[in-house]
Amino acid sequence: MGSILYTAPDCIRCKIVKDFLAEKRQEYRAVDFKGDTETFNKFYRTYRKAIYRNPEGVEFPLFQDGDVIRQGSGEILAYLLSGHGLEGCVTRSDMLHGKISGLYPSQCPDGQEENFQTLVRRLAEGGLQVWLQTDGRKPELLEKLLCVKNTHVLCNMVGGAEATTKIFGGAPSADELGATIRLVSNTPDGAVRFLVMPLPDDSGWSWPRREDAAAAAKMVAAACGQPTLPYTITPVTPEMTWDTRGLEPLPGENLLMYRSAARQHLFKAEIAR
Repeated sequence: MGSILYTAPDCIRCKIVKDFLAEKRQEYRAVDFKGDTETFNKFYRTYRKAIYRNPEGVEFPLFQDGDVIRQGSGEILAYLLSGHGLEGCVTRSDMLHGKISGLYPSQCPDGQEENFQTLVRRLAEGGLQVWLQTDGRKPELLEKLLCVKNTHVLCNMVGGAEATTKIFGGAPSADELGATIRLVSNTPDGAVRFLVMPLPDDSGWSWPRREDAAAAAKMVAAACGQPTLPYTITPVTPEMTWDTRGLEPLPGENLLMYRSAARQHLFKAEIAR
């Protein structure tokens, strides 16, 4: 069976993928889910567990290459550019209506930087507002990506170096984080934030402790030397791609605790609205 691209009418994300396939002269079969509901429904029933539904329904496009299923323009282009090379740094987007996320340059494998740059450029040139997320590593790559028009960035802090390594597979040096913060600060809508997400511990997973919030803010303050740097406390939500690990909802008072801890090092820390 050859490659199949499942699309929706008037879908800008679908057009981005179609244009890329046409440019590469790659053969594939296009199936419009409204024009050929029988074929799409058969595909959907077969691969239901692998298909993501956002609050507005199934996200298009979807690409089938044998047993490989990729969904969303970011994941599909990443696969077409690199095979499985960008899997660890490109995931589904949790943004809708002309925006796309799920792009993590800090986790881009060595040797895949050019493919990552091509991916971001194609998404932005196709008309999407691209939102990158960084943990502070690879500021050189981030700087190149931010030269692409309509590209934005969020810097996620989850705790100290140990917690960061457990979540992201590595932690930035002070120089890397400092360079990243400067780039984020000079980008429209860029933000440095404490992303409140489950962290692994001896018993499994739990919400961050006060010490984790303090350690994250301390890393930021030490790296940038700006205790007045704007800094937000942002809890993950079910709509985000981050897994809440089945934990009970985050108690509201925890956000106040995290803000208090962060303000030991970053005086303008605020809870995201």
